[in-house]
Amino acid sequence: MAAAHPIPSFLQLPIEGLADEEAESEEQARPRSAGLARGGSLRLTHPVRLAPEPVADDRQPAARAVEPAMPAATLAGSVASAHPAGNPQAAIDREAAIAVWRDWLQSWEMESDPAPAIDVLVERLGDTRRHFHNLDRVAAELRWLDTWHGSARDPVAVGLAIWFRYAVRDPARCDNEARSGEFARIALAGLGMDTQRIRRVRELIVATREGAVAGTSDARLLVDIGRAYLAELPGDFDAHEENLRAESVHLVDAIYWRRRIAAIRAMLIKPRIYLSDVARARLEAAARGNLSRRLETR
Repeated sequence: MAAAHPIPSFLQLPIEGLADEEAESEEQARPRSAGLARGGSLRLTHPVRLAPEPVADDRQPAARAVEPAMPAATLAGSVASAHPAGNPQAAIDREAAIAVWRDWLQSWEMESDPAPAIDVLVERLGDTRRHFHNLDRVAAELRWLDTWHGSARDPVAVGLAIWFRYAVRDPARCDNEARSGEFARIALAGLGMDTQRIRRVRELIVATREGAVAGTSDARLLVDIGRAYLAELPGDFDAHEENLRAESVHLVDAIYWRRRIAAIRAMLIKPRIYLSDVARARLEAAARGNLSRRLETR
């Protein structure tokens, strides 16, 4: 998709030159309440389907699609058509995204034009080499934020963190979250955002790094939103796993799957996969079922 607005120079900086600062998230002053106008999200072009809850007897319940709830105000005008061939960017309705960002920024008393930042993010996330960390993933996570926005202390900050968390993605590096956070800092500063709110968004992104401490309730919610795919129906979960593999082109199968299986075992050995109570109640059992089955097949 060609950008309708010229991409400003501050978003064209070489990402390799960004500073690598990975300060752990610390509790900040409680942010002012900011509601998500229009629900603060975009619809998926396909439903998110969760694995059915286990049943007491041997009968298997019929698989059914389950979508996270969406406020009615987001239903009109935000649904993109199914992807045309070779155009993964169709996952996002640009005008709807701009309208949502404007609402977010206005809730923070900002009147900036978000279109240039959205365009550069869509270009990055629409890269055909991104099989998992792409526009579909961002759309799916925004849908979960719609479902759980009442559990977020600052849903606008969480929404912006979802948009920026995959801005920089190099599967051969382990500092993608720090670099994406720095990218967000540059972009949001270009929109005129104050440093406290920029820091809030950046720290949320950095908190999603594997092994990082999610020290705030919003950070824990963001981590759980990123893990929600683990609880989808087995076929969808398997497709996500293969897409993750497809992004790691720098690793041969033996090394990749050894590392992935180790990561799965590390998740299963913990007392809980999901850090927030709202996600754990809905997704924990299905996610453990999918991950355990993955170990059996590998």
